[in-house]
Amino acid sequence: MILSIVIPVYKVEEYIEKCVLSCSNQDISKSDYEIILVNDGSPDNSLKICEQLANEIENITIISQENRGLSGARNTGLRNAKGEYVWFVDSDDWVEENSLQSIISAIETYKSDIYWLGHDVVANNKVLDTFIPNALDKPITGEFFFKNHLKNQFYIWKFVYKRAFLLDNNLTFYEGILYEDLEFTPRALHVSKTCYTLPLVYYHYLMRDGSIINNVKPKNIKDRFFICKRILNTIENTKISKNYYEICYKIVAKNIVGTLKMAIRSDVKLPSIAQEIIGEIEIKPFLDKKLKKELRFIKFNLNAYYILNKIGYKVYKKIKK
Repeated sequence: MILSIVIPVYKVEEYIEKCVLSCSNQDISKSDYEIILVNDGSPDNSLKICEQLANEIENITIISQENRGLSGARNTGLRNAKGEYVWFVDSDDWVEENSLQSIISAIETYKSDIYWLGHDVVANNKVLDTFIPNALDKPITGEFFFKNHLKNQFYIWKFVYKRAFLLDNNLTFYEGILYEDLEFTPRALHVSKTCYTLPLVYYHYLMRDGSIINNVKPKNIKDRFFICKRILNTIENTKISKNYYEICYKIVAKNIVGTLKMAIRSDVKLPSIAQEIIGEIEIKPFLDKKLKKELRFIKFNLNAYYILNKIGYKVYKKIKK
């Protein structure tokens, strides 16, 4: 079996059928791939819909577990996958019709650790944006890919992974946090020897009101700071190249500023871990001028930074109206 598609399922009764059918309506043999539906203790009718689909589609496997979150469901899917490669698809999104043949062809040609896919963003049945990777002549290292191609798009569903690569490097998803993509992707790219891009739209990301990105709560802010602290601690205490260190440090610095602004826009009180990571971050020479300026302000007087940006955001909303 070449490919395992792992789909975590939780409170998605409105979306799961479209997602599964998009994975099933493909121009390859069902024996070439499997669809693993991980029912993560979903309290709605999602499981019933999955069972109905499994009765009609031969290559579907359903695994049920107590709720462990998106990372826990992905880890369960990975443990049970049989394919040479694994693609983690979110249950409210869908994949492009007849796209698996192209993915499998690339897999058979290059045998890379990681493939990176193009996607678009959809809301209210309209495509808001499209992200197509640059084409490559041959596979490149994860470090080179991270620096020159990733462009802050950490989303797990944009990647197809060699299963042995994940297992051999103990690459599982950190459970109990949001934004696990931001925590996982740098670890995976650090050890990847070969990455290859597929410059077409293979994945359709649905931007819905109930998604994490549109529903910021205290846990969102706390988890983002936690991930920043975790990445910073890792690169400070692990033997890595200077290039990779600088890439990750920039990611941490940008996400500290971005998370502060997210908290301000959402009127969320900063958790104690915010002070911890701000105290640890340094103004490194390789950071760009604007970022260094913001970090200096933040480190000098976090409360003033919060208040001024809050006022600025209120003014912006009034002007926008």
